[in-house]
Amino acid sequence: MFSVRLGNKAEKQLEGLDGKMRIRAEGLFVILMDNPVPAKEYDLRKIKGEIGSYRIRLSGFRVTYEVFWMEKIVRIAKIELRSETTYD
Repeated sequence: MFSVRLGNKAEKQLEGLDGKMRIRAEGLFVILMDNPVPAKEYDLRKIKGEIGSYRIRLSGFRVTYEVFWMEKIVRIAKIELRSETTYD
């Protein structure tokens, strides 16, 4: 089982989500504890040029995270509402 940790930025972004989106994000975190790369359940993409970095598209927002396989840690980097500048 993996440990899910939120970075400072992700923690603030999670607090800014409305109730329904926050519940969906927290549900994703529970799934990431068992399966850090749930490609069958979610629209998941590996981030090019980054080792162990992924993004999941979930409703109107994106979750960007890193997987540290040896330490069994998933670190959530960003939780952003989808916009034209989401990936800049």
